[in-house]
Amino acid sequence: MTISHPAPRLTSVVFRLTRDRLEALKSLSRSTRIRQSEYLREAIADVLAKHGAPLLPFGGPPQA
Repeated sequence: MTISHPAPRLTSVVFRLTRDRLEALKSLSRSTRIRQSEYLREAIADVLAKHGAPLLPFGGPPQA
C-alpha cells in the first residue's frame, strides 16, 4: 500500500531580476523544457541547504 501526501500549497512571490539574468533563465527554460519556476525552486533549496536552513522534502509530510 502506498501512502500519498497532498501536494504542498504554493505561494506566489514577486521579485526583481536584471534583464540579462531573466533572459538567460528564459533561454535555459526553453532549451531544456523545464519551467522557470522549477529552476527557481531548485536554486532556493540550494541556498537554504548551503546555509543550513532546515528543509522538508518538497511535498513531504511535516516531520515530528
